[in-house]
Amino acid sequence: MRKIECIAAFILGVVSLCSCTDLVGTFEDFQGNGEISYAGKIDSLKVREGLHKIQFEGYLYYAETAKEVIIKWNDQQYVRSLEGYAKTDTLRILLEDLEEDLYVFDIYTVDKDNNRSIVTTIQANVYGDKFISAQNPVAYTYTLNGSGGVTLVWSEIAKLEQVLLEYVSQDGEEKSVVVPAFTMQTELPDIRLDNGVKITTWVKPNENALEYIALPTEYEDFK
Repeated sequence: MRKIECIAAFILGVVSLCSCTDLVGTFEDFQGNGEISYAGKIDSLKVREGLHKIQFEGYLYYAETAKEVIIKWNDQQYVRSLEGYAKTDTLRILLEDLEEDLYVFDIYTVDKDNNRSIVTTIQANVYGDKFISAQNPVAYTYTLNGSGGVTLVWSEIAKLEQVLLEYVSQDGEEKSVVVPAFTMQTELPDIRLDNGVKITTWVKPNENALEYIALPTEYEDFK
């Protein structure tokens, strides 16, 4: 019985040794010819979406050794040198003239030895005419004041909306008023009624969006 136990222990030892050898071999295959070196990456990367544009923001604290940052999407790429930046700086990169679409961006840095950082993948929207056509301008009614002015009553200006009013005063001065979200009514006591007022609703796609996007301007002539 003891002989059988010894044989079993020997077989188990051989199997364990082979398993360890295989594990080391797999690690060496993954490692290549030596230790893998990575460039420092951009930290806390976020994206801000806009009209035919998009902006990336991130911190350079861990990217001190990086010489440039590369952004790739579809068959295109953008390269920005990091020369002159300090590790306490915030990096901002604005990409413009993009078609309206949903994009997938790969962002990484490269150091002087051409080592790459770990890739950060970000999915984001770029907005355009399709987004604008799907939005509705803020509805309103108005009442004329006895003094010659007008009161605009808003149905609802939502959280991510604002309204731009452009008009000529009774003194002939061109004026503009930005009406913020949740405003119930707006008084224009000095408006020249025969010139009317231009009313433009501006919409932000989301709270972190890069900008408000203008919808087509309406004209109210008070007739």
